[in-house]
Amino acid sequence: MHIGIVENDSDFRDNLLLTLKKILPAAHLSWWQSAESLLREDGKNLPDVLLLDIMLPGMTGVDLTRALIRSGYDGKIVILTNMNSESLILEAIENGAVGYVLKSERHELKAIIETVVSGGAILTPTIALRVMTQLKSRRHESPDFGLSERMQQVLELMVAGKTIPQVAKALRLSAATVHGYVKDIYKKLNVHNRAELVGRVQKSVV
Repeated sequence: MHIGIVENDSDFRDNLLLTLKKILPAAHLSWWQSAESLLREDGKNLPDVLLLDIMLPGMTGVDLTRALIRSGYDGKIVILTNMNSESLILEAIENGAVGYVLKSERHELKAIIETVVSGGAILTPTIALRVMTQLKSRRHESPDFGLSERMQQVLELMVAGKTIPQVAKALRLSAATVHGYVKDIYKKLNVHNRAELVGRVQKSVV
């Protein structure tokens, strides 16, 4: 696995690299000091998972996320920042990030990386709880979603970052059944992937 870091704080970046070497010793690690330097890379050299700061010199992390996704980048982008801003979280997710994690939570990096690589999404627990709580409170006030009770349950777990196998286990359903529900949810909410789904739900509740 190739893991990349875009971070201009050299002390934090070095600490992060040491942490990654310990928890994922087989991973290939790369780092860039700015968004612009990463964009100069050949597409074949881009990482499978990109840990990205938001406040960078020049292009921001959100700008870089947008540019990468538009260029066809199919890796997993996780925002790793000190900024717990709901507007930035929403903007990052809407532009293709699959995770938004505070730097203080970097001790969870192994689980975070494993989750996004397996198709999950990661939000800070506070934000995930807020989205779920508001979604439940509006369950009967969101006719534009038009979801059944079971589909709402699947949606809430997906927004919380659960993978399809984890949703299946929580609801005691087969993975194939959950996959069918997810396809129907995507269609009803007019989204195409997990990142768009979370962004669509957040936009409806903030």
